[in-house]
Amino acid sequence: MSTLNFADYDVNFDTGFLPNPDPLTRLPSYFEAWDTLGHHLPALLLAGQLRSWVQAMPHLDPARLVGKAELERAMLLLSTLANAYVWADAKPAHVLPRNLAVPLWQVTERLGRKPIIGHAANVLHNWRRLDPNGPISLDNLALLQPFLNSSDEAWFVLVTVAIEADGAKVLPLLLQAQHAVEANDIAALENGLIRIEQGIAQMSATLMRMYEKCDPHIFYHRVRPFLASWPAPGVVYEGVSDTPYIFAGGSAGQSSLIQTLDAAFGVRHTSEHSRHFLAEMRHYMPPPHRAFIVAVEQQFNLRGFVEAQQNQHPSLLAAFNRCIETLTDFRKKHMEIAIRYITMQAPKGTEAIGTGGTSLAQMLGAAKQQTRDSVINR
Repeated sequence: MSTLNFADYDVNFDTGFLPNPDPLTRLPSYFEAWDTLGHHLPALLLAGQLRSWVQAMPHLDPARLVGKAELERAMLLLSTLANAYVWADAKPAHVLPRNLAVPLWQVTERLGRKPIIGHAANVLHNWRRLDPNGPISLDNLALLQPFLNSSDEAWFVLVTVAIEADGAKVLPLLLQAQHAVEANDIAALENGLIRIEQGIAQMSATLMRMYEKCDPHIFYHRVRPFLASWPAPGVVYEGVSDTPYIFAGGSAGQSSLIQTLDAAFGVRHTSEHSRHFLAEMRHYMPPPHRAFIVAVEQQFNLRGFVEAQQNQHPSLLAAFNRCIETLTDFRKKHMEIAIRYITMQAPKGTEAIGTGGTSLAQMLGAAKQQTRDSVINR
């Protein structure tokens, strides 16, 4: 049987790639200056005072952070402050001051990620439950660290958190499906695929709730700029290196959930428009999560098993293909949102570039098409 142990990859059976327990809401008192700056960030941006306040921030030693939860809270605060600092004015900053750059760099080295805002910080560790005993759902979530205190910004992030929570229910079903393959249990596999399809459909339903409380114009002009990649020729991390670095901003491509579904169903992104981008986005994921995707790629054989059984068990083939079609529909809906929120808001005559730094239409179109092409034809 598959030896995939979720705990080995910092994946939880109940919350998936979301942390369990929930994200910290404050750091120990030594780091109060970081929490305070995070609290005042929206007001400081509005007043045009963010950069001067960051420059006056005390230099704190991140070596005093203990445990993953504290590191993740620090990563959320420092990467948010870094992106806010760079994009605080119409003219971006190209140097992060030492008192921010050094601790951010050291925290990200311990976490194995990039020193910029990303999906792991801005989504996976940027929420709290209103009722601590209630579900991780849109009617029970609040944003921990905003840039602007905008309800549109909060909704954008929290819808993405809720999709991750929906996907958390799918991950154990994928493992059970692989076990059914290894046990040659056709009935269990078909039943599992039906439940997986329903889970992906719920992810799509949650995604479509984006339209309810996130206005495309506000998202494009107020929220999205703070999630952007570093501007050319890059940003210098003072006290770390004199070399300017360019890193990709926060992107849905950094979600381990979608790439895990691809891996489980044998979806291969071979197009030049999607292959390199999706591979690069794995470097922005927590290392255990990207290792989880590789393990699924290496250990799962759902596609090969269904292909071998398709003539004897056409209903099994149909259940597998419905999963692919539902995943394709999720990508289609995501592309429609990207067009409405980015392409249609961009200045006329300019190419819409995603926050990950790639051509939006080409990458999303290629990813959707290659998912659709993964249907098994009899």
